[in-house]
Amino acid sequence: MDLLTPCNTVRSSCAPSDASIPNTADSTVTHSLPVCITKAEAPLQSQEKRVHVDNVVPFGATPRGPRLLSTPLVTSRYDADTRALWMYAHPVGRPCFTPELLADVVAQQQEVELAPGTVDFFLNCSSVPGVYNLGGDLDLFRRLVEAGDQQALMRYAQACIRAINNNVSGLHADAVSMAVIQGDALGGGFEAALSCHVVIAERGSKLGFPEMMFNLFPGMGAYSLVARKAGPRIAEDLILNARIMSAEEMHALGLVDHLAEPGSGEQVARNVMRSMSSQLKGFRAFQRAKMHAFIRLTYQELEDVVREWVRGAMKLDRRDLRTMERLVKAQNRLHAGPEIVSA
Repeated sequence: MDLLTPCNTVRSSCAPSDASIPNTADSTVTHSLPVCITKAEAPLQSQEKRVHVDNVVPFGATPRGPRLLSTPLVTSRYDADTRALWMYAHPVGRPCFTPELLADVVAQQQEVELAPGTVDFFLNCSSVPGVYNLGGDLDLFRRLVEAGDQQALMRYAQACIRAINNNVSGLHADAVSMAVIQGDALGGGFEAALSCHVVIAERGSKLGFPEMMFNLFPGMGAYSLVARKAGPRIAEDLILNARIMSAEEMHALGLVDHLAEPGSGEQVARNVMRSMSSQLKGFRAFQRAKMHAFIRLTYQELEDVVREWVRGAMKLDRRDLRTMERLVKAQNRLHAGPEIVSA
């Protein structure tokens, strides 16, 4: 199987189909409960067997929220009181953006787009203790570079920037995207957080871009996002010097909007949503206006940068790839289960 083959989808004949992104399905909503739950095929034999099984909205029922995803990698819940969708990533093994996790994230984002007017806040969270996300799938990068598979690496990168662009664009549904960082957010993990309208981080979390350690740059929007929020010189300093800094330091730079004490990130997010509720229409209008201003971040810009990132990745030499491999192993020892420490 192609390393980047998306998971297949089994759909009820009553549910709308989409050939490109796996979808989930709906049922009626009860107060503060999930709109629906989707299940991965059991038992889960391999990634080739990953299947989303749909429930269907009863005929004549009016959905009160988007379809929610529940897979081995992502679980979502919907709070009707705040009209907030909380998406929790719980990747298997090293907590990074694998192609499978990206497929699930984009699938949930798309479900919000398909249910306009039902979600005011979309919260990106992690269920992995001490980790928000460690970024790109470096083991996959290494294998694709060694195989000379530039097209596959580009497909992976495009999946990444699709998720980034969805956050920047409010899920194309006028939603406020929020990142709740309760642990380390590195490389693509930090890029994903910065793509959100609001960034909340718990004190002590480590944030930054380590890519220059293996002679590459963070290509999924880091420069574009940081330069717009904190200025080009800060973006260059963070990227070229592979700086890893605390949430407090990133807050001082303007890259983190709200600090939280350890363990209180979700409560701070609730407080922020509550404080925004009276001015939500104005905030949304402002975000829409920014998409027309000179600082707007377009998908085309993200894709142009990604093409340069792929070109740079394909020129990495054996020394760079060994550094990448050592970083993967170090992260495995710190954050992953014993079954992948030898990766």
